[in-house]
Amino acid sequence: MQLSKREGIIIDLLLKNGLSLTANQLADFANVSTKTIYRTVKKINEASESGEVINSEPGKGLILDYDRFLKENAKSGGDGRITEPVERRHNIMLSLLFKSPNKVEINHLFEPYYVSDTAISGDLQKMGDYLAAYHIQLKRSRKKLYIEGTERSIRKAVLSIIAKNNLIDDVFTASAQLVNSYDIDFITVILDFIDKKMQTTIAYPYNVNIFSHIYILVQRVRQGKILQGNNDELDHEEKKLINSNNAFYEVSRQVIKKISVYLNVDLPNSEVFYLFQYLVSSRIESQTYNGTKNREQAKKIAEAFLKEISSTLKITLIKQANIMNLLRHIEPLLYRLENEIVIKNGILKDILLEYPEMFQTVQDAARHIEQANKLACISDDEIGFLTLYFVKYKEISQKQKRILIMCSSGIGTSELLKVKVQRAFSNVKIVDVLSSRLFQQNIDKYKNIDLILTTIHLNKSIPIPSVLVNSVFTKQDEERVKQFLGGI
Repeated sequence: MQLSKREGIIIDLLLKNGLSLTANQLADFANVSTKTIYRTVKKINEASESGEVINSEPGKGLILDYDRFLKENAKSGGDGRITEPVERRHNIMLSLLFKSPNKVEINHLFEPYYVSDTAISGDLQKMGDYLAAYHIQLKRSRKKLYIEGTERSIRKAVLSIIAKNNLIDDVFTASAQLVNSYDIDFITVILDFIDKKMQTTIAYPYNVNIFSHIYILVQRVRQGKILQGNNDELDHEEKKLINSNNAFYEVSRQVIKKISVYLNVDLPNSEVFYLFQYLVSSRIESQTYNGTKNREQAKKIAEAFLKEISSTLKITLIKQANIMNLLRHIEPLLYRLENEIVIKNGILKDILLEYPEMFQTVQDAARHIEQANKLACISDDEIGFLTLYFVKYKEISQKQKRILIMCSSGIGTSELLKVKVQRAFSNVKIVDVLSSRLFQQNIDKYKNIDLILTTIHLNKSIPIPSVLVNSVFTKQDEERVKQFLGGI
């Protein structure tokens, strides 16, 4: 049985914890959702030729069948793990990039993977092609490899590899390859410092992006040598951006000073601007943020997205509130595109699974808008985040159904029913909660009601549709109301 990295982690956790853990415990340990745990367990069991390796038992959780695991492990001739060629190449490139411009022995890089000279030759060719896209050269000197490229190019390549492999995932969880508990703790403190200074909380995925950037900086200092280029002078627009967001720049300066003290090195001033770029390219809800030169263009593009998607979905999304809300996301997005700053969308697969049609609609709109405005390609990760905005706008735009809740007394049970209905249906408006007697006395007042939810039988002469429900509002009641709402 061959296991992926995530599958191997789950097996390891069960082996280290008495062969049994609940899905919630596994999710906490692995820093993933319980849904991901169940999906991964299913893949492990499907790959087994000896029956289910991990069983689920009520009251006990997920249990590793040790005998079956040993049988499967023996068949694979090892610990059940494999390193895919792509993963191997990414690991080796990360090592070279972090250590640049230092040279590293080829045997030292490939020794852990037990691959042939032919495989090494193929890897070197593919790695060279990959790095060339970032204007980086992979060079060989006798039996050693090394990297040649600008510091900015090296950082971009590292960030790309980290993002593709989820090496830093969710809220600041590092993989085994990158982990150093002291560095992780230090960077987490730095992020708290940034939040306090900015008087806000930097939201996902921007917090992970900044975490990754600082971690890469720390690793470059520890393993290699930071390269200072001849083109590190700021241009007019960059200076203007700093002047209009001086609070951000001051925070960046203080952070780099703290990192310098932590690493006991003098970091170049260019590092302050690098970090400043990440802050500017994040969506930070702060009055101190004065935007970039792209404000007018961002507004134009926000309106273009709303207009095109409104047309496709045949609903009206172009509202001032939507424009301003989307503008706050589009503006830093444009800055990221212009400066090739990558963000990783850790929930992209879930978005694709949950909202495939909306994702496709937003992606199609993005392709048209890119062409019309001469923008760089908007990545699927970025489109995933935009999709969530339009899912929200669509839900808000749909007409709310007006509901009346009625019980015999109008007290107690009616209020409980109201809470449960609101929890089950976010897109309805509960106009009133009252007794049948009060309704009969004020029937003209409620002519514009779409539906009455009632725990008592109503007179058939009442012209408003009604659904008889249990006072505790069961799942069956919820399904019946859902079907009814879909028809009006």
